[in-house]
Amino acid sequence: MVKAMLDTTEILIFAGVGLVFALGLLAFCKWSGAAVQRIAAYALIALCFLYVGFAFRAEEPGPWVGVEMTGVAVFGTLAGMSIIGSPWWVVAGFALHPLYAIYFHYIGAASQFAPAPFVIANAAFDVAMALFVAYAALRGGRKSATRAEETSEAPQRKLAARSQHRSQSRDAGGPA
Repeated sequence: MVKAMLDTTEILIFAGVGLVFALGLLAFCKWSGAAVQRIAAYALIALCFLYVGFAFRAEEPGPWVGVEMTGVAVFGTLAGMSIIGSPWWVVAGFALHPLYAIYFHYIGAASQFAPAPFVIANAAFDVAMALFVAYAALRGGRKSATRAEETSEAPQRKLAARSQHRSQSRDAGGPA
C-alpha cells in the first residue's frame, strides 16, 4: 500500500502543530518547575511508544511491533541516560529521532501504518525539543558552574561549624 505524500501546505500545518505541542510541553516545564531534560526524556519515550501503537495497524503487526520496540530501546536508552546523566543524551535522541521518523515512517516501509501528519508533527516537535534542551543545558551549565563554586565551600563550612561546636561542648564540660 503506497501512501501519497503530503503537500507543502499540509507539511507546514502539521509542523506547526508539532511546534505548538513543543511550546506546550515547555510551558508545562516552566509552570511546574520540572527539569526540562527529565520531561523531555519522558516525552521521547512516549513518542516511541506511540509508534509501537501504530505498528498494530500494519498488515503483519508482529514483526513491526518488534521493530518499533527496538526504536523504543534505542531512544529510551538515550532518554534514560539523560535522566541519570547529561542532558546531551536526550538532545542526541531528539536530534536523531526526526531522521528516523522521516526516513522510516514517512518515506520508508513503516509509512504503511504511521500516519503522515503525525510523523511530520513529530519531526517538528523533536527538532524544537532538541534545540530547547540544548539551550537549557548550555544556559544551565553556566549557572551550575557558579553554583558549584559556591557549594564547594559549603561542606567545609559545615565541618568547621561542627568542630567548633564540639570544642565548645568540651569546654562546657559536655560529652565530646
